[in-house]
Amino acid sequence: MHRVKRIAAIVMTVIMLAAAAGTVMANNLNDQLESVQKRMQDQQSRASQAQKQVNSVSGQLKKIQGDLDGATAEYSTIQSKLTYTEEKIEQNTEILAKAETNLTERSKVLNKRMRDIYQNGQVSYLDVLLGASDFTDFTTRMDILKRVVNQDITLITKVKAERELILQKKAELERDRAAIEQLHAAANEKRLAIAARKNEREAVLASAVNERDTAEQAYQELLETSRQIEQLIRNSQSGKGGSTSGTGIMAWPAAGPITSPFGWRTHPIFGTQRFHSGIDIGADYGDIVSAADGGVVIYSDWMGGYGKAIIIDHGGGISTLYAHNSELLVGEGERVRKGQAITRAGSTGYSTGPHLHFEVRENGSPVSPMGYLP
Repeated sequence: MHRVKRIAAIVMTVIMLAAAAGTVMANNLNDQLESVQKRMQDQQSRASQAQKQVNSVSGQLKKIQGDLDGATAEYSTIQSKLTYTEEKIEQNTEILAKAETNLTERSKVLNKRMRDIYQNGQVSYLDVLLGASDFTDFTTRMDILKRVVNQDITLITKVKAERELILQKKAELERDRAAIEQLHAAANEKRLAIAARKNEREAVLASAVNERDTAEQAYQELLETSRQIEQLIRNSQSGKGGSTSGTGIMAWPAAGPITSPFGWRTHPIFGTQRFHSGIDIGADYGDIVSAADGGVVIYSDWMGGYGKAIIIDHGGGISTLYAHNSELLVGEGERVRKGQAITRAGSTGYSTGPHLHFEVRENGSPVSPMGYLP
């Protein structure tokens, strides 16, 4: 009996120990689970925060390009003010020179008049009048005296006015010269800002070209942008009627040579294969880029690694894309004709020098432009 009780006690102890161990294990598992969940939440929070803070290569270039465009526009404004002020100085200088010439001539006449009075003595106007022999002579002398007096008054007034004009113009010139110095300083400051932005842009691009990870990121972004373009074009073309202003025969959008063809090419540093969805046409900054065919502009804005870009829908599933521009001359929804100026060539986005990236797409997918160009 005692033996049975001992066995029962042992069993109860084991059960209690097992329950306690289970509780501890459960608590440990719960703690671990909560710890893992907390770490996951922290990681998600960190990833979300990082996603907000991280700028893609395209985002960096867009910001830098915006700052560069702003600095360039301010510099152009300052240059316009500078030109206007310099023209104003030139005009005031001419007026001042003419006024000084007039003052010199009138001063000579006035000085001669003063010398004559000094040498001959001051003649009493009353003596001149009383010396008249008759009334007619009196009237004549009165008229002559009036003319002399008026001439003296006019001469003195003009000399005084010329002197005041000279003083005024000299003061204006001093103000203009001070303004010129300020404008020169402001222009120099903007030039330095532009140079700094260009250096920053070149540094980002150098990183994109020479660092494998950044280059791969840039390439993947371009692929994603290309897919977005494809979807954008398909969405734009869906539901449209058959009306089109395209001729089906395209003209060259720029006059330069092809610097990079359509299709697969090898990365110059890493040796990896890269797909080039269009052709690059050589162009200088500011060169006019023309519409390859008539159509409707369905996109006109910054487009990731493509920089400032335009897409034209020509109808019949055909569209063209023009990228890396410095300036966009037409907006979304505008109908353009073949050969119309639509952009100015540049080097925005993933570009190491000014050129035009030109694409032809059939139903959104890139095809060789050479099949459409003469």
